[in-house]
Amino acid sequence: MTLTEKMLSQLRTLIRPLKVKIANSIAAGVIENVDDSKKLQRVQASVLDDEPLDECQRFQEYGFNSVPFPGAEVVVVFPNGDQTNGLVVATADRRYRPTDWDEGDAGVYNSSGAVVRLKGADIEVNPGPGGIVYVRSEGGSAEPVVKKAEYDAHVHPSGVGPTGVPSVPAVGTAKSRFE
Repeated sequence: MTLTEKMLSQLRTLIRPLKVKIANSIAAGVIENVDDSKKLQRVQASVLDDEPLDECQRFQEYGFNSVPFPGAEVVVVFPNGDQTNGLVVATADRRYRPTDWDEGDAGVYNSSGAVVRLKGADIEVNPGPGGIVYVRSEGGSAEPVVKKAEYDAHVHPSGVGPTGVPSVPAVGTAKSRFE
């Protein structure tokens, strides 16, 4: 059967709504505001000629939580092409993302420069400028982690005066818990 020009025109007319739904099913945008007070975050985002979308639900991976800043980028999915019901499925903020990592590395970071990086078999914890790494006990109290240099230089008071620095410094490789 040969399709005539009239048949092709009718076919185009029939599939136009489907084409529009597909074209309108996903968009990139920018966060304007975040409401973190609900069980599932709500995001106001500008997409599609900067038209703000209110109350987009933001999905996050189980066990991870973040509250993005205004200006962070989003990917919004619109089920059935319905742009009144946006679902934020990804966020990124290139202003703060650490770069130049190795393939296979993974990590968590924030805007203050704090980073937990899984690098091969190692775990690097960097509190960021002026920050401190704390370990929270089961009872809820938090204690700062002691750095190797601080341990090696510490002194204890005694009845006669300070004892001086430890005679045996902390040992271990660069992967030591004291580094």
